[in-house]
This record gives sequence, C-alpha cells and structure tokens, in this order.
Amino acid sequence: MSNKHLKPIFWGIFSGGGTAAALALAPMIVVICLLLPFGVLGDPSSFYENTHGWITHWVFLVLFSVLVFLFMWHGAHRLYYILHDMHYPVGNGTRYLLYALAVGAFLVTLYIGLF
Repeated sequence: MSNKHLKPIFWGIFSGGGTAAALALAPMIVVICLLLPFGVLGDPSSFYENTHGWITHWVFLVLFSVLVFLFMWHGAHRLYYILHDMHYPVGNGTRYLLYALAVGAFLVTLYIGLF
C-alpha cells in the first residue's frame, strides 16, 4: 500500500504562487506605481472610470482573489521553510496556521469584492 500525503499539493500551490508572482506582480507594480502616477495611461481619474466596469466584474474578482491566494500561499510556504532551515522550532501547527492565513486572505478578498 502506498503512503499518500499532501506534500505534492502544497509544493504545487507554492510553485503556482511563485510563477504568478513572477508573471503578474511586476506588471502590476509598473502600472500602479509608475505608469499611472506619471500620466502615461492618462489621467488617473479617467483611468478609474474606464476600468471600473471590468474590475468590478465577478470573473475579475475571482481571478484576483486566486492571485492573492497564490501570493499568500507562496509566502506562507517560504516562511515556514525559512524558519525550519534556521532550526526555529516550528511544527505542523505553525504550518497550518500560515496556510490558514492564506486561505483567510482569499476569503477576505472575495468578501470585500462582493460587498
């Protein structure tokens, strides 16, 4: 009988978060921190008016919430293994608390977007 565990799922979500951070976070920072303030994309108030329709759509909300979840899971997983490698006494309780924070961030993002 094989020994089944959840490590491949945890590492898969971790790698998805790293990939999402590498591909999505840099363009988000460039647009929000550079292009908008310097007026490259036009006036910030008109940019808001033009994008409000698709930003408030439920598909965008779900995709953005998943992106937040992946970022948070990646950070939680990385923090757990950094503490573990530094020989800080962390157990499974700490691991599951960090993962619960990632799930909580996902749920809060969905709640804020819906209401």
